[in-house]
Amino acid sequence: MGCIESSTNTDEKRTNRKIENNLKKIEIQNDSLIRILLLGPGESGKSTIFKQLKLIQDGEFQKNTLQSTMPIIRQNIINQMKVLIQQANKLLIPIQQQKAVELINKLSYLDEWDEAIIEALTVLWNDPGIQKTLTLKDLKFHIFDSVEYFFNNLKRISSQNYNPTNEDILHCRVRTVGINQAEFNIKKTSFILTDVGGQRNERKKWIHCFENVTSVLFCSSLSGYCQTLIEDNSVNRMKEAINLFTEIYQSPWFQKSSIMLFLNKKDIFEKKIKEIDLSTCFRDYSGGKNYEKAIEFIQDKFLKNCDMDSESARQVYPFVTCAVDTNNVQNVIESALDSIMRRRLKNFGMF
Repeated sequence: MGCIESSTNTDEKRTNRKIENNLKKIEIQNDSLIRILLLGPGESGKSTIFKQLKLIQDGEFQKNTLQSTMPIIRQNIINQMKVLIQQANKLLIPIQQQKAVELINKLSYLDEWDEAIIEALTVLWNDPGIQKTLTLKDLKFHIFDSVEYFFNNLKRISSQNYNPTNEDILHCRVRTVGINQAEFNIKKTSFILTDVGGQRNERKKWIHCFENVTSVLFCSSLSGYCQTLIEDNSVNRMKEAINLFTEIYQSPWFQKSSIMLFLNKKDIFEKKIKEIDLSTCFRDYSGGKNYEKAIEFIQDKFLKNCDMDSESARQVYPFVTCAVDTNNVQNVIESALDSIMRRRLKNFGMF
């Protein structure tokens, strides 16, 4: 009798385990769609990451995206030249091409480009005063990171048969207003990515996106260590990003969410650190103009308030990225998704 009861108990346990495993699989399938919230301060590269994922998934941008981006790119060029002119005047740097200055200052984004406009932009970009002003960006004023890219490609962009390339679209700057959401499928992993504006006045909208978040993708610009906020030039961008990241990590909304930390714009940072020491932002930094030491220091600053040693702590996955580099973003995203899936399977007792 005892042997029969033991055999029966064993069969019941085996059946219960199968039922439990099936329930876990069903639970995973029912919640298989990963929800990623893309957060970070303004000018951190969040929207470029969003565009990169569309490019990685689809292989190319759709025709309507290409067509709608062309006037925005030209508007970016006009606006940034106006910024350079304005800052040159403010800094008392003389500009030789005054006729070109008058023409550009009169332009609006609705004006069609003609030979006179193209010539004015070309001579101004080569003007010693404009080039000298450009060297003072970051320390004295703000300008888009893509300004040099677009002006170096001005001849191609100003041609009559111009069609934006993938790289042009990735460099194009449009401020994110409100909430953008899209579903992606990369390496057979489906996820919804929600992107919201990063400027301070946009952050009040974030709370509407906080529920049921699988993971937070927090993006910060490495090159922001010597820049101030557009909305408040008394606040350092990187310090603002660190404070914001700490708030996100400690938020009760994300107690069950993993966090991906994208330290972005590594290409710009690698050039900038050779000229501007990180100690201009952090007095306790002593690594000199060394790229690797500076990256390690910055990462430690972001993670210092994260209880990484605790078993119950939310996992933080740091990555150093370049949002305009498609291969880099694809490799990082695939690695991040793999980490998320492993964590989810572990939580379900399946890994």
